[in-house]
Amino acid sequence: MQFSAANRVFKMGATLIPDPMPTASLDEVVRTLSRQFPAFRHTKLYEEDGRANERGEIVYDLILPEPKVKG
Repeated sequence: MQFSAANRVFKMGATLIPDPMPTASLDEVVRTLSRQFPAFRHTKLYEEDGRANERGEIVYDLILPEPKVKG
């Protein structure tokens, strides 16, 4: 019997971003994604934040900070 690691997917709003480096650590992937998606710099993801979906993927929801409004 063989087991394979579940694919990671990052959810930013309605956008699903596939894991660009499936064998890398979560911190390395977040650092890489932050180059293309600056919102990754403003949040911290932990392994335990992931949840499994119906396709067997591990989904990490990116919680965006509230926009600051002066007024």
